[in-house]
Amino acid sequence: MNQKDIAKEVLAVSLHIADADKFNFEDSKKRMQLLTESVLKTNLLRQKPNKNCNQTVDLEFQQIDNLKDLLPHLAECSNLRELILHGNRLHTLPEDLSTLSTVETLDISNNLFDDIIPIINALKTMPKLVHLHIGLKNINEEKFVIQQLPNLITLNNRRLKFFDQLDSDRPSDRQSVRSEKSYQSEITFNQEDVDNVENLFNQICNIQNNQNQSKINSPQLSDHVKDVMIDFQNKVQQTHSKHFLDTHILRAKYDLYEICFRELIEYFRNNNNKLEEVLRTLQLEHSNIFNDLTNIIYNLRDYKKIQKEHQELDQFILNSDFVKSLNKEIQLFKEDFDRLLAEKNKILQQKDQLYEMVQNLKLQVNTLQNTVLKQEQEKDDLNNIVSQLEYQFAQQQQIQRSHRNSSKQIQSSNQSFQDIQSFSNFQTQQVVMFVKGTQTENKQLFSKESQTINHQDDNIILTKSINMQSFQLKYEDLQSQNEQLQQENKKYLDMIIRKSKIEKNSNLISEITQKQSESPSIIEKKRQKTLSEFHILVQPQSFRPLTLKQLKDIIQDIYESKSKHDIRQYENKLPFETIEQHMYTYLYCKYGLKNLALEWVACIINAIQKYIAEDNDVSVFALVLKNNLDEDFRLLQSQRKQNIEQIIKSTLQAKYKTKSKAEIMEMVKQKVTGQITQQEVIDMLKICFPEEEEKEILLSQLKIHQIKTVVSVSPIKKTNQKEQQRRPSAQKEPIKYDYSVFIKLILDHFMSQYKQYLANFCIVFDQVDHDKDGILNQQQFFKLTESIKPKLKNEECSQIYEMLDPFLNNKITFSQIVRVFKNLQFYNKYVDLIQQISIV
Repeated sequence: MNQKDIAKEVLAVSLHIADADKFNFEDSKKRMQLLTESVLKTNLLRQKPNKNCNQTVDLEFQQIDNLKDLLPHLAECSNLRELILHGNRLHTLPEDLSTLSTVETLDISNNLFDDIIPIINALKTMPKLVHLHIGLKNINEEKFVIQQLPNLITLNNRRLKFFDQLDSDRPSDRQSVRSEKSYQSEITFNQEDVDNVENLFNQICNIQNNQNQSKINSPQLSDHVKDVMIDFQNKVQQTHSKHFLDTHILRAKYDLYEICFRELIEYFRNNNNKLEEVLRTLQLEHSNIFNDLTNIIYNLRDYKKIQKEHQELDQFILNSDFVKSLNKEIQLFKEDFDRLLAEKNKILQQKDQLYEMVQNLKLQVNTLQNTVLKQEQEKDDLNNIVSQLEYQFAQQQQIQRSHRNSSKQIQSSNQSFQDIQSFSNFQTQQVVMFVKGTQTENKQLFSKESQTINHQDDNIILTKSINMQSFQLKYEDLQSQNEQLQQENKKYLDMIIRKSKIEKNSNLISEITQKQSESPSIIEKKRQKTLSEFHILVQPQSFRPLTLKQLKDIIQDIYESKSKHDIRQYENKLPFETIEQHMYTYLYCKYGLKNLALEWVACIINAIQKYIAEDNDVSVFALVLKNNLDEDFRLLQSQRKQNIEQIIKSTLQAKYKTKSKAEIMEMVKQKVTGQITQQEVIDMLKICFPEEEEKEILLSQLKIHQIKTVVSVSPIKKTNQKEQQRRPSAQKEPIKYDYSVFIKLILDHFMSQYKQYLANFCIVFDQVDHDKDGILNQQQFFKLTESIKPKLKNEECSQIYEMLDPFLNNKITFSQIVRVFKNLQFYNKYVDLIQQISIV
């Protein structure tokens, strides 16, 4: 039997092929079929103990140029996990690889692929492909593969993403990476291994033949191969584990190469004894190492046995007394849990019943509230009617008073006219008497000088007539100057009286500020009394009352001047002023006279009292003057106005998409200066107030205000409204509200919330601020910080005071403290210092 027959028989034995004569190496198609069948039978061999172990098909370096014929055979492997096609002659892949539905690992590296795009399109049809080995030319192809195959976990032995642990009954992961052929040869046994041994053995024999030591070693090799393969077959039939099978394969390959080792040692025994001893010791050590390694693998325990031992251990634990007692306790806990669950269900049922009762009570309360609201509306209607009557009566009284005042003025004017007339008559009499006296003097002079020359008489008469004319002109000038002096004297007299009263009250105010030893309540009462007297006395008589627009312009000018003044004060390291102090400073700088500034202050205060209920900006300014709000709050209110106008703009843009920006802005301007519908009000309230209660309160207030305005209109308008109500619903216009009323209600709501937020701080500040000027010194500030709970440390108080008064002026205002306290948290990162203040 020659070497080729021996190789065929060995391969037949290793692959369980029944007839080795059918193994034709010349016919490529038969070789491919037999190779496929051998691969499948090898896998069937491995799945004998466990069908789930049929996972790997190795077709490495098999000269395969078409995979389409192999697909039906590969599809028969139901548990195929790994397919190795490394080192073949594939130019492309079939378009549909969906029959390989269980393959997770594919190695198609070192093939002859022309274009990567059809290869990737074919790989997309493999549903479970997660590990891929493929030859790539550059980074762009790698990015293309990762992008087209998003389920990949590893690409060319590089992990792309984390993955879960595989199923517990599968063998340990081999990582399906076959980058080197040597690793594959450790776990496979095929014709190539036999050919390698044969070639090596022939080379050793040829060395001996060259030295004229001819031996016929073919029978020796064939016997050796038969012995190794028979031993390998016996061990394989008794194997039930994959790693034992791999060990048997390695052992068989090692035994095959032993004949080459022995032949080489025999050669050197005849030629070189020293080298023969070295090789023999090397062979002995090598065999010992390999035997130890295989013994270690053989002594490994099978995972099934370990699983059985674990099951026995679990059964032993379950049968132990301790576990039984724990199970009993668990059972008791379950019973208690079921009992508590039943009680919980009963409680939930009772809760549902109580909820139904509460809902019924709520309905009753709602009906009662509706009746109360109706009665309140009727009461408001009656009050409106009464107020109208009172207003009409007050108007009539005012008219009567005006008539009386006008009559008094007429009488006084008549009296003044009579006085002037009498005075003028008296002066005319004096002038007439003076003229008569001059005439008598002229006659006497004429009689005395009648004897002089005629031309001298004419000149004298002419000069006297000229003197008379000049005298009359001087008389008229003196009369007009007299009238002007009388008017100026009257005006200056009024100013002197007013100034004396102002100085008297200013002295009173200065006395109050100096007396700090008195109690704060007495000081406040005196201050309020003197200020009220001051406002009464300083009411401008020569200034007309301010309109709302004029008042708001003045307030805005004061705010802007105050911000610029604060910047200058900070640059010059001077203390800040309160808004009340800066109002006097601003007016004095603007008009230059103290009296004019005081008159304008009185005008502003009277206008605030007049318009405080009509406009939110005026009420905010009044509260800032009283140190009940800080100066920064007006910026929040202006921002809220802008936000509401932006909401109106966005709703109109969404409703009228074809209109231009200019048209939208004009519509917004009309809304802001006019009226808005009830639906627009509801939409804006939903955006501004997420809580339903606030929305309902504001909407009800708006409706009440609308009802009051409807009641207060003239009877003609009421009849028109009744006619509109009688019309059909299709002709009814939507309910509209004044935008000014709507924005005032919202801003007043925010202002009331902010006042509640500052309530405790304002009370403590008033207790500390003895002179009531809105300014504290260092001692007063430390006293204010005592109300913060939990109490601050001295170092923290000093640190805050340094932030407020960096230039050590010993003066800090109300607004400065609020601005810093709102942004500081101590002991509670969710609450600022203002909310930590408690009233003692």
